[in-house]
Amino acid sequence: MKKLFTGFNLLVCSFLLAQNNNDFGQISGNFQSDFQYYIEDTLIDPSGEANPDERVLGTGFLNLTYTKGNFIAGIRYENYQNQRVGLPAGYNSEGITYRYARFIKDGFDVTAGNYYEQFGSGLVLRTYEERGLGIDNNLDGLRLVYQPAAGINLKGIIGRQRNYFEKGDGLVRGFDAEWSLKPTLGWTGNTNLIIGGSFVSKYEAANDPELNLPENVGSGAIRVNLITGNFNIYGEYARKSTDPNAYNGYIFKEGEGLYATASYANNGLGVSLGFKRYDNFFFKSQRESDLQQLFINYLPSLTTLHTYTLPALYSFNTQGNGEMGFQGEISYNFKRNTLFGGKYGTLLTLSYANSYSLDKDYKLRPRYSPADTTIIDSVLRGSQGYSSSFLGRGPYTYFQDFHMEIKKKLSKNWRATATYYNFVYNFSTLIKGASDYDYDAAGSEPDIFTVNAGVLELLYKIKPRHSLRTEIQGLFTEGDRGDWALLLLEYSIAPSWFFAIQDAYNYGNPEEDLQIHYLSTNVGYSFGTTRFQLGYGRQQQGVFCVGGICRIVPASNGFTFSVTSNF
Repeated sequence: MKKLFTGFNLLVCSFLLAQNNNDFGQISGNFQSDFQYYIEDTLIDPSGEANPDERVLGTGFLNLTYTKGNFIAGIRYENYQNQRVGLPAGYNSEGITYRYARFIKDGFDVTAGNYYEQFGSGLVLRTYEERGLGIDNNLDGLRLVYQPAAGINLKGIIGRQRNYFEKGDGLVRGFDAEWSLKPTLGWTGNTNLIIGGSFVSKYEAANDPELNLPENVGSGAIRVNLITGNFNIYGEYARKSTDPNAYNGYIFKEGEGLYATASYANNGLGVSLGFKRYDNFFFKSQRESDLQQLFINYLPSLTTLHTYTLPALYSFNTQGNGEMGFQGEISYNFKRNTLFGGKYGTLLTLSYANSYSLDKDYKLRPRYSPADTTIIDSVLRGSQGYSSSFLGRGPYTYFQDFHMEIKKKLSKNWRATATYYNFVYNFSTLIKGASDYDYDAAGSEPDIFTVNAGVLELLYKIKPRHSLRTEIQGLFTEGDRGDWALLLLEYSIAPSWFFAIQDAYNYGNPEEDLQIHYLSTNVGYSFGTTRFQLGYGRQQQGVFCVGGICRIVPASNGFTFSVTSNF
């Protein structure tokens, strides 16, 4: 708290210096605190590994933002001194993790301190925060944005990335230029062409006794976005110089990434298509770090982010060391008083996505005996890695997702959503982290299984401000933990109260002792901009993903309490 008050006092001093005509500006912010009381549960955690010695654990943060005219400043205090189970171990401290000062005037936008930034789709740069996953890769340094003319936007950045409560070793530098032709050239109508280009490099000292590692690694991208009528077409291609690191096995191979989407929407019909190809294209500011830390770039997953509990257990994790795939989705809103629309209309959505390995031809490096020139074996480390044809499909499927959703208003008081899912899931790659090279070297095949799931969601408006929502879910598979069934009942009194009870039953687990109920209950209350939530129950182990970035959440049992507020 001493650090917080010190930082806040510095912020207030800058406020006072910036005051004019007794106008001291405005202060806004938000905070959140989450606590859990853990109860030992030998059924879901027989070894006790996920059961902490300290029974009450909590985390929290406070954001403060000051605005006065063209000047903006802010700080964020975070406390993970007794972090909850499941978050990365590095979040185990407290302090001011984010502070900045920003000034905007005459086309210039200057930020000193911490900031988030994204170039294009993020193939070469995206810094962002995803608190639930424990990801925060913001940059600490300088950012300059300049708009010399309408439709032209230039950005320059330099800084080091956050690494838990420290900063990473690598220095990140970048430049981005984007030109939106419509405002610049004065086009009329609904057509616009946006073109852009980016370059990002990182510097990290190298002292490896065996390999001559590059200290400077650069990545560049070009992109184009055509918007015309009901069409939106976007494409971005990027390349990266050789970047040996712990994540790719220290190979000396250039990387490349391609991300393209096209969509059409008109008169109730929506169609979208997407294609991705990532080849050795994870970009981190430090060669060795925790798995989810210090990523410079972001690779869109091109898969649907499922929010229902059971389907979300089998989400996709982007494979930046090499993957290719596509996504297609079509939706149609059947109008009212038609055969399929009925009295209130019907929305039907069909979606398919897949991801599979690249066709890799490995080029290993011979390793010699220290006593003579005898070749002991061949290794990946220090080699050229592999070659691959651009559209060559590899032998391994990582993920396949087909789902169909129907949304329909049944009457004035009833709404229904029914969804069917079919997944093909590579458990060895997506959960265990095995690579194509692991399979080839061992002469083995990955563990792949099929998942079928169904969800029926019903919403009943009992009377004004009172509603009851029900979810009935089933998931069926012969892999992993087997079959599941789930029932959720949620009663809401708008805008203040909600009450929920949920039972997820893993009745098909191949281990009979684990065929148990994960029962939980929650109550929430909102007052103005403040929300309180209290819960109790079991939490099943699973994969929690956002946008293709995932972490495994351990099983737990106990009470939870959270409070959030904006001011």
